[in-house]
Amino acid sequence: MLDHFMKSLCLFFSLVYLSSSAQRIEKRSPSEALVIGFYNLENLYDTLNDVWKNDEDFTPEGVNKWTGERYREKIRHLAEAIAAIGLEASPTGVSLLGMCEVENKSVVEDLVSAPALRNRQYAIVHLEGPDARGVDPSFIYQPSCFKLKKAVSYPVKLGMDTTHKTRDILVVSGWIGNDAVAILVNHWPSRRGGELRSRESRNKAARVARRIADSITGAEPLCRVVIMGDLNDDPVNECVRHYIRTVSSPAQMKSGEYYNPMEKLYLRGIGTLAYKDSWNLFDQIILNEAWFTAPEGWRFAAVRIHNKTWLRTDFGSFKGYPFRSYSGGIYTGGYSDHFASYIILQKNKP
Repeated sequence: MLDHFMKSLCLFFSLVYLSSSAQRIEKRSPSEALVIGFYNLENLYDTLNDVWKNDEDFTPEGVNKWTGERYREKIRHLAEAIAAIGLEASPTGVSLLGMCEVENKSVVEDLVSAPALRNRQYAIVHLEGPDARGVDPSFIYQPSCFKLKKAVSYPVKLGMDTTHKTRDILVVSGWIGNDAVAILVNHWPSRRGGELRSRESRNKAARVARRIADSITGAEPLCRVVIMGDLNDDPVNECVRHYIRTVSSPAQMKSGEYYNPMEKLYLRGIGTLAYKDSWNLFDQIILNEAWFTAPEGWRFAAVRIHNKTWLRTDFGSFKGYPFRSYSGGIYTGGYSDHFASYIILQKNKP
């Protein structure tokens, strides 16, 4: 009874802290604020044909006419977009960034070496997975902010058909300061064939992610866990609410539940991608209790969608949508068909 009371008290003061701090987010030094984000890079392929992957469309001879010039423009645009994430909170921008739709480590090396990002000195975590299209989750981080412990990937098995393979879940663990942190980078099965027909595949991915997270906190109860990624579902869908077990407010959290700061954004009509004039918020960042109950260290302060005007299409029937690289099979030379999402952390002093 006393434990329940103390936990409720901690969550109450956490909510008070969040409501006040979110109102005063401003550009701070790297020691006072830290930005964690996720970005679907929309088919970041090199121009080479890998015989082990279905990447023929993204070659100079393929249907997309994916030339070196187009590839370099894509790299430059993505680097500029990433460089601008979170600058309102920290001059170093995003310190930890999960990504998806990445073909290999080489393209990430080109990305972090681009002029807009070169001075950030990002380190890379990339593990090849089984996806037939050859795209995987990936992760970059600033070593001055995050100390890597290990990185592993876990398969998501969708059924008896072993030819139907989806992306692994990339798990990156380490420390932000003295805080143990584990980040699960996801790219769950798409809605191809319809949302209802494909729902069970995402539910399976969610169950795997939750088992991984439970294993981490079972071994290290104070570990701060982040479940992020393109979930191909919204914050209110079954895979998120039921299988990850999320709530929309820290004050509602019960033991074992996760806080999803994206849910309130979604209910306000804010999204990271658009389809038929309707917004979805597939790109989510979800947090466990330790981000709110620990007496000191880094705590959640605010959530943002990186939807600057220059990242939007400014003409035609898709005006206001994310400015993507291809639209209707035609090269448009944009950034991505998704906006990035990110959270801002602030140092909580005892």
